[in-house]
Amino acid sequence: MKVTIERFSHDEKATIGKLTIEDVKHNMIYTLENPQRETTKDSRIPAGEYLCRPFNGQKYKNVYEITNVPNRTAILFHWGNLEKDTEGCVLLGNKLGKINGEPAVLESKKCFEMFRSLIGKNSFQLVIED
Repeated sequence: MKVTIERFSHDEKATIGKLTIEDVKHNMIYTLENPQRETTKDSRIPAGEYLCRPFNGQKYKNVYEITNVPNRTAILFHWGNLEKDTEGCVLLGNKLGKINGEPAVLESKKCFEMFRSLIGKNSFQLVIED
């Protein structure tokens, strides 16, 4: 299975993209990531190809880990609305909007549940395009 994130907006507050799952018909899925920053730890994931696999951690259960991100570990797909919720991860949402003037993905838990129902307990190939 192949998942693609096509980034289409970025500024000093956030990076926004749209996610598609190859050969699967689904509602629009938006992504929110950190902006591009000088420090690797606090920046968005570099464009490229990654293997993602099911992951259960202390804070987030039944999510997906993005593996082999250069100089980074514990990068996940999970729910949340704002850049402060990302901790370097990728947030999913059904809609785009603003919360307190900040860029946001909305209906994130609902969207993540839909994403998980489509992916299941499978690993998948992730392609991130700028």
